[in-house]
Amino acid sequence: MTAPPKNLTPAKTHWARPLDAPPYYGYALRPGITFTYLGLKVNERAAVHFAGHPSRNLFVAGEMMAGNVLGKGYTAGVGMSIGTTFGRIAGIEAARAAHKEAQHETA
Repeated sequence: MTAPPKNLTPAKTHWARPLDAPPYYGYALRPGITFTYLGLKVNERAAVHFAGHPSRNLFVAGEMMAGNVLGKGYTAGVGMSIGTTFGRIAGIEAARAAHKEAQHETA
């Protein structure tokens, strides 16, 4: 393992590796919006609200509902926690909604 480069600001660690052997590849990037920031309004059962009323069959988790938990602002990675917790809730509620719909269609 080679020693890290010296006299660099910020200092590099021993994990830095030189880029001294071609071929080199690259692709164009451009900025864009990658998430909904504060998300959709939902209730405690992860149902999306439309005109102040919860949907019967649309449920969300993770980044799509982050604003319900975070309020103003954003903390990186919190969407994964929200997704884990509310993903289970949303899945259960979606299964219940599908079951109710199936019962209604056969009645």
